[in-house]
Amino acid sequence: MIHFKTLSLILLGLLLHSRGFSQNNETDSLKTLLNTDLRDTAFVNTALDLAWIYMYSESDSAVKYANLALETALKAGEQLKTASAYNTLGVCYIVKAEYYEALAYLSKALEAGNRLLEQDPANTAYKRRLLAIYTNTGNIYYYKGEYEKSVTNYLQALRLAGEIGFENGVAINLSNLAASYKDLLNYEKALEYNYKALAIALRTKDDFSLSQSYNNLGSVYFSMDAFDSAYLYFLKSKSINEKNGDEYELINNYVNLADVFRETGNYDSSLYYYKHSIAICQKVNSIDGLINCNYMIGQLYQKQGAVDQSIKHYKESLHLATESGTSRFVMLASEELAKMYRQKGDYKKALAYFVAAAAVRDSIFNAESDARIADMEVKYQTQKKEEEIIRLKEQKLLQEANARTDKIILLAVIIILILVIILIVVAFRLSRQKLSSEKQRLKQEAELKVLDAVIETEYKERKRFAEDLHDGLGVLLSTLRLYINEITESSPSERKKLIEQSNGLLDEAIANARNISNNMMPAALKTDGLEAAVRSFCDKINSSGNITIDVQSANFKKHHNHLIEITLYRVIKELTNNTLKHAGANRIDISLTEKGNKLFVVYKDDGKGFDYEQMKESPQKGMGLDNLRNRINSIGGKCIIKSKSGEGFFAGIEVNIN
Repeated sequence: MIHFKTLSLILLGLLLHSRGFSQNNETDSLKTLLNTDLRDTAFVNTALDLAWIYMYSESDSAVKYANLALETALKAGEQLKTASAYNTLGVCYIVKAEYYEALAYLSKALEAGNRLLEQDPANTAYKRRLLAIYTNTGNIYYYKGEYEKSVTNYLQALRLAGEIGFENGVAINLSNLAASYKDLLNYEKALEYNYKALAIALRTKDDFSLSQSYNNLGSVYFSMDAFDSAYLYFLKSKSINEKNGDEYELINNYVNLADVFRETGNYDSSLYYYKHSIAICQKVNSIDGLINCNYMIGQLYQKQGAVDQSIKHYKESLHLATESGTSRFVMLASEELAKMYRQKGDYKKALAYFVAAAAVRDSIFNAESDARIADMEVKYQTQKKEEEIIRLKEQKLLQEANARTDKIILLAVIIILILVIILIVVAFRLSRQKLSSEKQRLKQEAELKVLDAVIETEYKERKRFAEDLHDGLGVLLSTLRLYINEITESSPSERKKLIEQSNGLLDEAIANARNISNNMMPAALKTDGLEAAVRSFCDKINSSGNITIDVQSANFKKHHNHLIEITLYRVIKELTNNTLKHAGANRIDISLTEKGNKLFVVYKDDGKGFDYEQMKESPQKGMGLDNLRNRINSIGGKCIIKSKSGEGFFAGIEVNIN
């Protein structure tokens, strides 16, 4: 199932355009102005207005008017209008689904815009133009399935929108980022960005942003199989676009509603909405819409068992996607055609389509790309928070100094009391136990070793718990405090919105607290033992369909020592997460065995592996596997790790349960 993001997102340039216009009388007036001999700023604006008017109905005419504006702006040396003309031409070619030409023009627009900003870094108009260019460029890469590049451009646009206080631009690019994360199957991030965009759209009461936010939220919930929520948000988006007569937005709305009906078994209603959407696509010549609609109808017929009809529509989607360079749909349509031909018994064609799909998928999804995207987001969030952190530090400087002094005094008193108590106890024991001093000394040494081990374990757990609180609950509660501080100084209407937003943050904080609690002590581990907890964790991963995890056990009792169980559970969980993030594996095998007074855990995956022996000698080695071995050692166990490039990963663990 695929929902591509709202097509009107590519027209952020239209949202930023200086004039509104209608299709009939004003078009004639604009053409009249264009026929004058005067070639000035008004002439450029008129040509650009006509280009936007004809953008969807007569794309060749739109290109003609945009080129006319570009020629005039270049001759007049008007750099801002030149950037606008390049941007408009780029959008024209996006609508025509000619992405290479679109990128060429947007690249020139970006050069012109950056030159302007270098001359006047504080100019709001220049930043607004660059914001539109980055957004349109990001959308091209999104449609081509190059998510790393799309996220880079969206973050640039988001930064500019924040700098100039342009809330609609912030909302649009939050939605763009959410769409990218949805296609990368990171639904938690997708929902986070979409709800942020929705909050802005509700505050600004902008129909364009509101419709987009509802549609994108519905898309994420559909991908999560939450069909009731998806249907609700799709209907809200459809109502806004029907009221405004926006046919391009309605293409997506009808497809999305058809998808919900298809997945809930209402095939007649589903086909009705698909055909309705195709009719609009043909009317406005939306290539992207036709690609998506044909793909979805192929899925509908596939679900009904109509193989030939399904193949027909998948091929049409593949043909259009190949011509327009839409990699994502080339991959998806090829995958489905491989399934259909395998079902028909034509294994030669099935293999050909499967190989083609795999080649495209490898170019879209890879671990390095995911890591770079996450790194870019962290850098953006860090830059955004720095100013707020500095402000808070200045406000609390005196308060922190006083608190620090109080803590030092209290700590000194506690230390003195502890020392006095220790001296009294030691003196008393020495006086009473002279005859057994050597035995007592050995006993104290043993107790100190146990104490050191307990303290070390507690320290590690508290450190991890503190990091979870800081990174999860800390950020949410800090944001909540900012909202609460604003309530007393806000108007009644603003206060209500702040309270609603605060409630949302509280809900998210509660969910985070539950997750932290479950990470500290999984319920299944406490009630049903280690084997049940491991199987529960692995079943959740198996349900995603991305990897197969097989758990086997032999003579394994339900409960063992609590410290041993929680340590082994966390080690298995960490090994599994490492495989999912880095190994590119298709299968994981886990075995739990109990023999005599020993527990044995064997963990294997068929991933790409790495040279473990070389890594141990490298000065740049990570600490993850060393920490894992130390945790096994802390419960009296032994751990053997083996891995070579291309040969997967193996870990064998042995623990004495006595």
